[in-house]
Amino acid sequence: MRLISLSVVYIALYTVAMVTEGKRVVILPMPFTSHTKYQTNVARALSKLGHEVWVTIPDHLVAKRVLDTTNLTVVEYNTPSGVLEEVMMSGFRDAYFKGEGDDWGLFLTLLKDHCHALLSNNTFFTQIRDIRPDFIIVDNIPNLKMMAVLAYRLGVPFAFVGSAYDPIQFRTPFSPAIAPVPLFPFTHRMTFAQRMQNSLIFLLSSLHDYSSYSDAVSRYAPEMPDVPLDLLVARAELWLVEMDHVLDYPRSTLPNVKLIGGTATGPAKPVPPPFKAFMDGASQGVVIVSFGSYILDLPKAVSDKIFTVLMQLPMKSVFRSNLTSPDPNKIMTSTWIPQNDLLGHKNTKVFVSHCGKNGQYEALFHAVPVVAAPVFADQGYNAQRMRSKGFAETVDIRTITGDDLKATILKVATEKSYKDAISKASEIFRIEFGVPMERAAFWLDHVMKYGGAYMRSAGQEMPFYQFICLDVILCYIGVLAVVCSLVGTCAYKGLKFIFRSQKHKTE
Repeated sequence: MRLISLSVVYIALYTVAMVTEGKRVVILPMPFTSHTKYQTNVARALSKLGHEVWVTIPDHLVAKRVLDTTNLTVVEYNTPSGVLEEVMMSGFRDAYFKGEGDDWGLFLTLLKDHCHALLSNNTFFTQIRDIRPDFIIVDNIPNLKMMAVLAYRLGVPFAFVGSAYDPIQFRTPFSPAIAPVPLFPFTHRMTFAQRMQNSLIFLLSSLHDYSSYSDAVSRYAPEMPDVPLDLLVARAELWLVEMDHVLDYPRSTLPNVKLIGGTATGPAKPVPPPFKAFMDGASQGVVIVSFGSYILDLPKAVSDKIFTVLMQLPMKSVFRSNLTSPDPNKIMTSTWIPQNDLLGHKNTKVFVSHCGKNGQYEALFHAVPVVAAPVFADQGYNAQRMRSKGFAETVDIRTITGDDLKATILKVATEKSYKDAISKASEIFRIEFGVPMERAAFWLDHVMKYGGAYMRSAGQEMPFYQFICLDVILCYIGVLAVVCSLVGTCAYKGLKFIFRSQKHKTE
């Protein structure tokens, strides 16, 4: 008994010793609801470890009051009208319902403008400087990596937390034949044509960075020694990537690149009213329908189709939208839903989703099969990976008929294979990652205490052309060219001499 007590004491003392003395941390999320949601989850987990955390959030997002900022301090800033979510989404969401492709040019331009607005804003810089941060966390998407310049100006170590797996930036060896880019709905087993497309994207990315200004350091930190942006970004103590090998596919990493998907999810809390009574009373089960915070108003033809299908199903439905339900006892509509908690409810049978990353991980965590209806950006890729693993079926919500949509929902909700596949994956995911936001906070706390130098690869300290041995390859090509030239010259002169000798003998 005494031995057990001593063990408990030693474990407690070790745990206390491992906790870093509280640091002042500033988090810079992308100004989107979904991105800020998982960043605030990580922020709250850091707060529980004793750190003081500030999160920068644009004023229009603060006004929505949809984010949990408990124990956090919000640094509110004004966003130029051109960077509002609705303007950005017009190039994606609205284009989809018109049958058009995603406008990536608009997206890249607006996010460059967003970074420029913050990095050139002296008031914003002063706000962050006056916090006296010990550590800065930047949203890990290519478009926001310029924000590392802010940490550089302040002389503060930094890390990236977010969605992007960018082996070029990480300096991680990789193969484009098995690492699909989320721009395309490919799996890691690609056809030749798909490998051609995927390789082209990686090649273009290595030749030119379309998401950032290459002179960002000299442009926004002229008082600091100039450093190429890619080498500045490579100084990050840590990259935490919203990705894993359970929902996604196995990918190569380095010790300071941690694949931890699902920081938006965790154990479900009790469902609040009025959702609780509706969910508890659904003896036949519930269908959760959500296309995210950006798609609350659907074209009438699409919304009518969805309502008709939901009315015909034996289950009840919770539908996130601005629309009025034709029968509130059968279909509950709301502009906001406690999605993670609803998916964790015992009566939830299936999730009809646009396949945003947060919703996907919530479905995985709670083992809810999915009817995937991707709309824009990486959602097609997300839907395809779920379908390929047996967790979901995919549909085009714009073109599918009502009968086919009904049949697909019933198929996914009732056929045992979908539930079995995602239940097994959910169990593996929980064993490996626990509560992802807590695991993310652990690694951030770790590098704040110990630094990340011991995990750093030498490749993260050299230009990309050196990392891929381009200088060595060109040197070999040059040597080979010289040798071939000498051999060719010698052969030419030798043949010429032989020819002249034979000609002389003949004469």
